Amino acid sequence: MNANDDRDESELEGALRKEDPSERRGADGKAAAAKGSGAREDAPAGDRAAAGEDDAEDAAADEDDDAEGADEAPAPRPPGPSMWDILRDSFFTFDRRTLGFTRILLGFFLIGDLLRRSWAWSDMFADIGVLPNHVNLWRPQGSGNFSLVNAFSTPGELWVLWVVIFATYVCLLIGWKTKLMQVLSLVFVTSMNGRVLLIENGGYVVHNLLLLWTCFLPLGDRFSLDALLASMKRSRERTAADLNDRTTLDDPLKPDSHITVLGPVLLIQIAAIYFFNVVHKTGPAWKNGTAIHYVLYVDRMVTPIVADIRDYAPNFLILFMTKMVISFEAAIPVCLLAPVGRAWARRLTMVMMNVLHIGFGMTFVLGPFAWALCVMSTLLFGREDWEIAARTMRRAHRARVVLFDPRSPGAVLACRVLKRMDRFGLLTFEASSSAAHGLSVRRPDGALAAGADALADIVAAIPLGPAVAWAIRLPGVRGAVTAAMAAAHRRSLGRALGAQIPERSEVAPPPAPLRLWGRKGLVALREIGVLVMFVGAVNQAAVELWVIKNRWKVPHPEPTRILAQKLRFLQGWFMFSPNPVMDDGTIVVDAVTVDGRHINPFTGEPPNFDLLNAKSFAYTQIWCDYYARIKLPANTAYRDAMKEYMYRYPERTGRPEDAIVSGDVYWVKDWNPKWGSTQSYGEEREKLFSFYNPKAQARAQAEPEQAPESPAN
Repeated sequence: MNANDDRDESELEGALRKEDPSERRGADGKAAAAKGSGAREDAPAGDRAAAGEDDAEDAAADEDDDAEGADEAPAPRPPGPSMWDILRDSFFTFDRRTLGFTRILLGFFLIGDLLRRSWAWSDMFADIGVLPNHVNLWRPQGSGNFSLVNAFSTPGELWVLWVVIFATYVCLLIGWKTKLMQVLSLVFVTSMNGRVLLIENGGYVVHNLLLLWTCFLPLGDRFSLDALLASMKRSRERTAADLNDRTTLDDPLKPDSHITVLGPVLLIQIAAIYFFNVVHKTGPAWKNGTAIHYVLYVDRMVTPIVADIRDYAPNFLILFMTKMVISFEAAIPVCLLAPVGRAWARRLTMVMMNVLHIGFGMTFVLGPFAWALCVMSTLLFGREDWEIAARTMRRAHRARVVLFDPRSPGAVLACRVLKRMDRFGLLTFEASSSAAHGLSVRRPDGALAAGADALADIVAAIPLGPAVAWAIRLPGVRGAVTAAMAAAHRRSLGRALGAQIPERSEVAPPPAPLRLWGRKGLVALREIGVLVMFVGAVNQAAVELWVIKNRWKVPHPEPTRILAQKLRFLQGWFMFSPNPVMDDGTIVVDAVTVDGRHINPFTGEPPNFDLLNAKSFAYTQIWCDYYARIKLPANTAYRDAMKEYMYRYPERTGRPEDAIVSGDVYWVKDWNPKWGSTQSYGEEREKLFSFYNPKAQARAQAEPEQAPESPAN
């Protein structure tokens, strides 16, 4: 936020008051009233009227009209905001600073999600994995869903793709070519999520929707490399006066308020996630408050830490958490769509969403579900929140005067960059040919700082700078930074990078009319795209949600079906509904190796059928959902690929003796502890299928059995 915003707004309001004809009297009458009452020009209308009544005779003498003109009526109040103004500000407006902040969190979230997938990257996507792409293409899991990952088969190809995806996410994080990176990120995320539907859950759907809706938002207009480069191109400063002028920081065509039809669409989308989740929770465990108890004992889903402490959770805490989940899910839609108290309602919504999902994310392995919704909640930050943040974070004692050498291209370039990073207006620039290393600082007490000390002071003045400024002052780092600044100044690093000092200050002219019309056309296409996707989302919700499809038969035309399902923009919101999961289970493979050992190829350990005493299986979300889905009869077509994956077990271990000859695959399950108990019960073992590897058996028979070595004497 520009530190001069408040001053500029006050000056603007003062200018508007002076120019408002409703607040001006006749020239002579105004002078007479001022003489008679001493009232200020900017005094309230009621005070000016009283002053005019007290000096009616003096005013009448100076007026050309009759004496009745002395009884002047109070100036009319300016009109209040219209209904459209209220609706626009409440539902259709995003703050561009919010969009920039969301982009940064989105970049971190996407990088973290990619790292999460890395441990099973080849297992899920490669032709040596559980579902090779040729199997996926010949036996598609969904209704023709698109996945770019199907074009990559070998582990080498897929790791090259991984690097490309990682680079895209980093570019989105820093805001370079932001719109292109948004589109690419959308394609990559939907492609990964749609490649193996055996591991898809509600979190993947939220992940897809987050990338879809933010793709229509200008996430790169603030706090981005794009915004920095555009600002430096728009205004090329030469002198200290130019550097101290903050009026050219942001694009005048891109004010902080971004108005779009996506505003209400996004609010409806978030509200729908929670509203339908809560209305589908009709089971007795949710009504009597015991639902969280059962979920905490699903060992394939809970984290090991939760498994260690869940036995000690008192019953009143379980009841409280269950009611809190229901209450938060019911309250979030109300607060989101509340027409009054918007600022506080949105803040309450953000608190509830983050408390809810940070709790989910730390307790269960749900994939991107919890963290995607935490990122989505940041889109609710408003102008009022940024004003509070600026007042809270701005520290006047960090104000510094930056002395720069006007002869040094590097110093001028550094000051131009610092000007755009100084959103609190704490830095003042002053030309000084004697500035040490080309850049030094004068502190409020008049003391001068140079080298690393100066850089640390400068960094501490910019937003979030104090979090890293301390590192510059560390003994070893301090000397290295000072030496680097001295070397850069001596070698004129800025000139070597092409940062020539302009002969005179320049401000880019406004865009040509044709370019402006082109921008308006793109805006219109963007808004149409939002509405088209919203229609597809509403139709998908009508045919997918239980509370709707069980009552009405809603048609699903092919165009809207493609919009919703091609990239998996689904709308099925019934998490842990109507009852939470009350049983637990996992896949256990009892495979026999060529040397007669029994092993589970998925864990590398002997098969463990004891679920009753298990704490947590320590699965990732990927394997948790794969095991739960492959046991379903509808997915028997993918079990041959599962067998081939097990046969390749010695390739993963590098041990020929681990070759799998035969085995059985079981679904082992038990029932979660009853309310008031901590012990699971009712363990069952269901044999899904058996397998036999003739190639490994033939190799084992062809090799003569080695006689055991005699023990050494």
